[in-house]
Amino acid sequence: MKNRIGFTLLFLLGFALGLVLMVKDARAQQPAPTGSSAQAPSGTQNGNGGNYEVISSIEIGARGILIHGNADKYRSDLNYTPGFRLFDESLLVQSKNNDGFLFDKLMVNSFGWGFGEGRHRAHDPNANLRVNAEKVGAYKFDANYRRMNYFNLLTNFANPFPLDRTKTSQHTFNTEIRQGDFDLTLLPQNERFKINLGYSLNRNSGPSVTTYDYQRDEFPVLSPVKYEANEYRAGFDAKLWVFDLSFMQGWRYFKDDTEYIVDMPQAGNNTTNTSVINTFKRDLPTRGTTPFTRLSLHSLLAKRVDITGRWVYSNSETNFNLLETITGKDSTGNNIILDKFTSKGKVSRPTAMGDVGVTVFITDKLRISNTFRVNNFRINGASTVAEDLLRSRTTAFGTTPLPPVFITTDYGRTTNYRRFFNQIEIDYDFAPQLSAHFGHRYTDRHIELMGFEQASNVPPGAEIEPDVFDNRTNTYLFGVKARPIRQWSLYFDAEHGEADNVFTRVDNYEFTNLRIRSILRPNRNLAINASLVTKDNSNPAALSNFVLDPFGVNIDSRIFTSSVDWTPSGKFYLSGGYTHSRMTSDVGIIFFLAGVKTTGRSQYFFRDNFAFVSAFIELHPRVRLYGAYRIHYDDGQGDRVSTSPTLLITSYPVQSYSPEARVSVKVHQRVDWIAGWQYFDFKERFGNRQFYQAHLPYTSLRFYFGRRE
Repeated sequence: MKNRIGFTLLFLLGFALGLVLMVKDARAQQPAPTGSSAQAPSGTQNGNGGNYEVISSIEIGARGILIHGNADKYRSDLNYTPGFRLFDESLLVQSKNNDGFLFDKLMVNSFGWGFGEGRHRAHDPNANLRVNAEKVGAYKFDANYRRMNYFNLLTNFANPFPLDRTKTSQHTFNTEIRQGDFDLTLLPQNERFKINLGYSLNRNSGPSVTTYDYQRDEFPVLSPVKYEANEYRAGFDAKLWVFDLSFMQGWRYFKDDTEYIVDMPQAGNNTTNTSVINTFKRDLPTRGTTPFTRLSLHSLLAKRVDITGRWVYSNSETNFNLLETITGKDSTGNNIILDKFTSKGKVSRPTAMGDVGVTVFITDKLRISNTFRVNNFRINGASTVAEDLLRSRTTAFGTTPLPPVFITTDYGRTTNYRRFFNQIEIDYDFAPQLSAHFGHRYTDRHIELMGFEQASNVPPGAEIEPDVFDNRTNTYLFGVKARPIRQWSLYFDAEHGEADNVFTRVDNYEFTNLRIRSILRPNRNLAINASLVTKDNSNPAALSNFVLDPFGVNIDSRIFTSSVDWTPSGKFYLSGGYTHSRMTSDVGIIFFLAGVKTTGRSQYFFRDNFAFVSAFIELHPRVRLYGAYRIHYDDGQGDRVSTSPTLLITSYPVQSYSPEARVSVKVHQRVDWIAGWQYFDFKERFGNRQFYQAHLPYTSLRFYFGRRE
């Protein structure tokens, strides 16, 4: 609430300032009295505050909503609400001679903010407020504040009753995310030394529902989200001899107070057993700190050698405490008088990363670049988990207490990771119309995994040797840039080699990535773009005698994109495009079939087609029209069906259509009337009723102050 009031006041202050300066601007444009020897220039404000030019506008209106079909799916996708709102606001106050009192330049921009409070507030799913202020020679201030309303309630995710209209998904969210970045630079124009200060915030709060597995059953659990993070930064930029230096010290603090609650008896999703939760409460307060340091250096020696270096160090520490209590019945019908879990743990992650890049300009046509990077971190965590279980058994002869269970277990895990990276590239310009680059990337990765698990009632076992993993990769790079004719540019890039994964101890993926792009401009009014990106990834150990081994993966993707933009004049433009995305994955899996452990394959097919067309036309100096049409269509696996119980074929066939139209009428020199309509039609080829059609009409008035944009 405090943040909401503070940023509302900030917006009103900026808007009021624009009105005040606009009034003074109007007064300044009045003719001087008879006999006066001077007249104030148009569009300026005279006085001790300096000469300012003011440009401002504000758009206020209302949006309507009409939904047919699944409103929860609509909110999960779009989440626009009806009501009055501030569509857009902009304010620019600029001193012509950089002689302002508090600032020489002030810009305020915002969009998406609504009116009202709580559930009745009209809002857009994303709202933004940006403020930029500058006083030449003194300071530069940049602020960006964002609010996102996240809603998720899908019937096809973690919903054991997809065809029951009275029951919805048990994994839902309705949270509000607030993020902000605030940066202040002192002495911004000073090339020798400047000071940088910063602050960032991240808040996430609101109701949610999740599930909890207990006694061979699954139970819905209320989970109000409450997350907060704050980051503070201080540093400087300096020039020392031939070196540009940059230093930053930061501190990040975060906490998570999300709770998990069952506030009434729950029989669980599995109605064939006797598991029941009467009460459930889990508190898991988590606190963390991350101090970080960043130092960078840059220099250009003799205009031939460019050197850039960077070193970053951080040390994250996280502490948590767990208290969980459960009452109810277990899967055998025993009464759970109290099942209590307690835990306390700490995790630390010191991380160091450094890199050095050197580019040597051998000649005007030949350049050689080399980048070396080392990344090292250690994850070290330990916790103690204790369970106290009190049960009883009820029979026809009464209730009998069962022996209590007390278990305490100590856990510890350590991960040591080190990775070397080196990439060298050679760029050569054969001619002004043709250039190429060649390169090689090498990585060396070393991982050590250690851990222990010791129960209090079990004697210590033998010391466990660390699990050590080493691997190396090589990747080759190639690219060409050509201009066959002045109006046509071609780009081609290729990568072939191996890729490693930080935590996955499998063979390296072999991959081949290709990209080609064409830009054709037959004239200054027409642009034709096309590109093709292909990616082939495979686990070299995945295929053995043409049979996919467990956990082996083959993924192929193709993305073709094209667009045409035609702007014959400032009064008309036409734009259109088409994108085809296709991906096929073939994964080896292990699963249980009729209670028997079985190996098989899982295939996923993605075949998306997206096309759009948009147009703008000025029918009259006072009337402008805009229209657009967008379509998505994915037929998924098509007519492919599984021919074996060990072959799983899946896809997500969907289609959506979205036309849009808008008219803008200039009703006054400083007022525009805007009316528009958007339509969304979404369909899935499943029986979960996730279809909807949404009409979003809107209308607004845009007022201009000072000078029209």
